[in-house]
Amino acid sequence: MEARIVPEKRGSAIGSQDRPAPLGTTVKTKIERGDRYSAPEVYNLEITLQEVVRGEEAWARIEGQGVRGEAKAGFEYILCRIQFGYFSRARGFPRSGEAYMILPEHFVAVAADGKTEFESPTLLRQPQPPLIGTSFSVNESREGWILLQLPKDRTEIFLTFRREYAENQYGVWGSMWFQLQ
Repeated sequence: MEARIVPEKRGSAIGSQDRPAPLGTTVKTKIERGDRYSAPEVYNLEITLQEVVRGEEAWARIEGQGVRGEAKAGFEYILCRIQFGYFSRARGFPRSGEAYMILPEHFVAVAADGKTEFESPTLLRQPQPPLIGTSFSVNESREGWILLQLPKDRTEIFLTFRREYAENQYGVWGSMWFQLQ
């Protein structure tokens, strides 16, 4: 399946809460790095949710890699394969070696209301290759897996990517939304 590239737009763009990006759709967005006391640096991101594996198949893949730990009662594991790209600055002054680390709080599963969040499982080792804990250099793109733990009986759950921002004159940018169904 070839990825579709959808640029970020204001309002109800693909990748917003109103229009979560479907599987295989590349969402282009930006992040601000820096602090409120200096001019922020803006970097381009490209994120594609490439594959979603749920339930028994997800557990079989996790167990096959030697990852141990069962989901909580009434929950099941969901594996998400994501292509993530961190690219040259759109504006700002360069900082040499400005790497970007994917942290557990960047990718979060939420209900359609955007308020109910689902806790990610804590495992000693993530499925390989992992996306969480991966550091990206500028102009680098890779794919990796994240592991979610979601209620078995809920279907209206989405993956969000929480963008960083410098809390300055450029405003606060919201999360990017992806369909898990």
